[in-house]
Amino acid sequence: MRLAALVLVALVLGTYSVAQGASAAKTLKAVYRNITVVVNDKAAPAAEEEPFIVDGRVYVPLRYVAQLVGAQVNWDGVNNRVLIATAPAAPKSDPAKEQAKWQEGYNAGLVQGQLMASKSAYDEGYEDGYDEGYEKGKDEGYDEGYEEGKDDARSSRDDEEEGYDDGYDEGLDYGEEAADYYNDRGEEGLDWEEALEGRFNIDPNDEDDVVDEFEADYNLNPDIDDYTDGFIQGFYDGFEEAFNDYYEG
Repeated sequence: MRLAALVLVALVLGTYSVAQGASAAKTLKAVYRNITVVVNDKAAPAAEEEPFIVDGRVYVPLRYVAQLVGAQVNWDGVNNRVLIATAPAAPKSDPAKEQAKWQEGYNAGLVQGQLMASKSAYDEGYEDGYDEGYEKGKDEGYDEGYEEGKDDARSSRDDEEEGYDDGYDEGLDYGEEAADYYNDRGEEGLDWEEALEGRFNIDPNDEDDVVDEFEADYNLNPDIDDYTDGFIQGFYDGFEEAFNDYYEG
């Protein structure tokens, strides 16, 4: 049985007439058999006008069939034409363009991935380097500070010892002179502190008096530096020792 798709024009008492030009008409005898239209192995929804058979041919409404396959149908009554418009075909892909697009995306992703990985590695390396440098810096700084501190302490100790020796020598001279002075006067019962203040007007409890006495000769610092501190202590010790050795009272 052959299949034909025509536009349904008229239905009169179970027979269909199809316009042939402007001046001819033909009466047909139609047979209905509950015909079902199947598209790609799937039954299509029933048409508003049921398909039928005429002289061994199956007639199906053209608009119905066209819409099933995605086409549009219009009737041009002026020119007696059926206008069918199919959906535009999907553009064919160009393998070369598709490959170029893929390559472009790949390159962009590759560069971005490398940048991110490089930054991550840089950050990690910076942090590790910072920590290592910090610890090394602490160790080196401690060692350097320790050595410098030792040097400063040694220098300070040397200055203090030098000042002590100079002050001690002066104290011996002053102590011997004070002892001779009070021996000549026959004064008895004096201790070295009374003799120091009485003979030279130097208060044993006022270090500034020692500084004032020897500042010009030894460049003593009124603010008491290491040398000055040593000088004062040496002077007291030397004076006490000499006075006690030579005083007869």
